[in-house]
Amino acid sequence: MKILVLGIGGIGGFFGGYLSEIGTDVTFLVRPKRQKLLSNHGLSIISSLGNLTLKPKTVLAEDLKPIYDIIIITCKTYDLDQAILDLKLCKGKGLIIPFLNGVTHMEKLDKEYGVFNVMGGVAHISSTVNEDGTIEHFSDFKKLTFGDRSLINNDTIKSFYQICKKTKFDVVLSDNINLDLWKKWVFISTVAGATTLFNSSLGQISKQKYGKKLIIDLFEECKTIAEINGYSFDKNEADNIIKNITAEGSPIKASMQRDVEKKSFTEHEEIFGDFISAKGKNQLNCPILSSCYVNMKVYHETII
Repeated sequence: MKILVLGIGGIGGFFGGYLSEIGTDVTFLVRPKRQKLLSNHGLSIISSLGNLTLKPKTVLAEDLKPIYDIIIITCKTYDLDQAILDLKLCKGKGLIIPFLNGVTHMEKLDKEYGVFNVMGGVAHISSTVNEDGTIEHFSDFKKLTFGDRSLINNDTIKSFYQICKKTKFDVVLSDNINLDLWKKWVFISTVAGATTLFNSSLGQISKQKYGKKLIIDLFEECKTIAEINGYSFDKNEADNIIKNITAEGSPIKASMQRDVEKKSFTEHEEIFGDFISAKGKNQLNCPILSSCYVNMKVYHETII
C-alpha cells in the first residue's frame, strides 16, 4: 500500500514517521525548502513512544503521480484550498483521509473528490514542531481514528487500519466517524478555547479559583451545540473528558495556543466561528465560547 501524507508537522510528521518506522511505503508531500532540510537532517521525533530519526521519502507537488492508495491531509484548515491545488496531479486514485479540525472542510473535499472517496479522520495528539524542525510529542494522546462516512465497508480503509495496528500509536476504525468528528470538535473547541483565553495550560487554569468550573462550563456549551446537531455524548464519556481536561497539573495546551505563542495564524474561524454558527437559529447562549472567539479575533488584528 502506498501512502501520501500532505503535511509533515505535528500530526502528519508524527503519525507518518511511525508508519515509516515499520516499513510502510510513506511519502511526504513537501515544499522545496522543507525537502532540502529533510534531505540534510532527516525527520526527528521526540516522544515517550521512543525517539525516532529517519530519512523520509518526499515529493514535490509538480512531481506527483496518481499512484497512492491513501492520501492523508494534515495541513491547517485555512490552507485546505492550497492543499487541494497541490494534490491535483494525483487526483483520480486513492482515498482521502483528512485529519483537520471541525467538520466544515468535508463539504469542500466532497465536492472535489466525491463523497465516497473522502473518509473521516480524527487525530488525538498534543505535539508541536520546534524551530529546528523536530516534532515534539506531549502527553499520552497518540491516537488516530478514521472510518468510512458512507458505511460501505471499504476494503482499502480496512487494510490501512491493519497497517496502523502494527505501529506504536493507537488506532481506531470507527463505525460512526461522523459522530467522532463532532466529538473531537467539542474537545478541541474546549481545550483551544480555554488555553488561548488564559494563555495557559489546562493545569494552570484548573488550579485557579473558578478555573475548573470555567473549563467545564465551556465544555458544556460546546457539547450542547453538538447535541443540537444530533451528536450526543453518553454520561460516562462526558465525565471522562471532564476528568482529563481538568486534571491537576496537566501540561496540555491546544495547538492553537502554541500557534499564538509563535505569533502565527490560527484556525479560530474554523474551530470557534464555525462552531458558534452551528447552533443555527437556536436560542442558545454560549458566552464563554463567544469570548474565546472574540479573544482570537483581537489577537489576529495584532499580527496582520
